[in-house]
Amino acid sequence: MLMIGANAGIVGMTKEHLGLALALNVPVYVVVTKIDMCPENVLKENMKMLTRILKSPGCKKIPMVVETMDDVVVAASNFLSSRTCPIFKVSNVTGDNLDLVKAFLNLLKPPKVTSFDEPTEFQIDDTYSVPGVGTVVSGYMRQGVVRPNDTLLLGPDALGKFRPTVVKGIHRRRLPIEEVRAGQTASFALKKVKRAQIRKGMVLVARELEPKPTWEFEGEILVLHHPTTITTKYQAMVHCGSVRQTATIVKMDKEHIRTGDKATASFRFIRNPEYLHIGQKIVFREGRTKAIGIVTRLLE
Repeated sequence: MLMIGANAGIVGMTKEHLGLALALNVPVYVVVTKIDMCPENVLKENMKMLTRILKSPGCKKIPMVVETMDDVVVAASNFLSSRTCPIFKVSNVTGDNLDLVKAFLNLLKPPKVTSFDEPTEFQIDDTYSVPGVGTVVSGYMRQGVVRPNDTLLLGPDALGKFRPTVVKGIHRRRLPIEEVRAGQTASFALKKVKRAQIRKGMVLVARELEPKPTWEFEGEILVLHHPTTITTKYQAMVHCGSVRQTATIVKMDKEHIRTGDKATASFRFIRNPEYLHIGQKIVFREGRTKAIGIVTRLLE
C-alpha cells in the first residue's frame, strides 16, 4: 500500500517507496487520503501528477481509480497478474470509500504456500516480555509446521551459535492455537530464554536444517541512487528479510560503481553473524535507498 496525502501530494519519500516496490517486483496499490480537507483543484493536480508518474517509462503501470464495488472486483482479480495499479480516494474523517479498500483487501488471493513438509523455519520480527508468560517472539513462518512443546534451534547469537529452546505456547490473532503452518504469522512463548538474548533477524529452525551462521556473503547489486561513487570498504545498512545490520563491502568485481551500475560484491557484517539463504533479496541503504540486489553465495 502506497499512502499519499491529498493535500501534500507526491513527496520524495513516496517516489522512493514506489521505486523500491518496482525494483523488488512487489505489486502496488495507492491510497490517496485526507480528501475531506483538500481543495478540489489541489486534489485534481495531485491525481494528474500521480497518473503521470505511474504511466512513465520507469513504472509502466496502468492507473485505475476505484469508485464502485464493480471496480473493486476487477482491480482485485487483476492485481497480481497485470500492470494495473488501483487508486483509492479515501477520508478517515468522513469514512468515504473505506468500505472499498476493505473489500479490495478481502478479495485479494493469498499466495500459494507448498512448503508445509519442509523442515521448520521461523523468522523473528519482534520480541516481547509478557508478565506471567516470559519471553515471546513474533514473526513469519517461512516453511514447515510448529506445534506447542516442539524443540527448535534459536540463533545465531553474537558468537554464531544456535541453542535449543522449547515452544511453550502459540498465539495467532490473540488466540491460542495448536499449530502454525508455513505462510502464517504467529507469536511463540519460549522456555528459559531471556529477551535480551534475542534480536530481530534471528530464526527458529529445525535441527535437520543444520543451520550455519553467515558473516560474509556475495551478492549481485544494482545501484539505484548515489551522489558519488561506491568503492570497497563502503559501509551501509543491509536489509534482508527481517535482518537489518551494517555491512562493509569487502571486495567488488569493479573498482568503483555509480548510479545505475551493476556489480558483484562481497559483504561482511560488522556486529553479528546472520542466517541467510541464497536467492534472498537485499536492500543496501544509507539514509535514502542506495542499492538493491540478491544473495548469490554464502562465503562463511
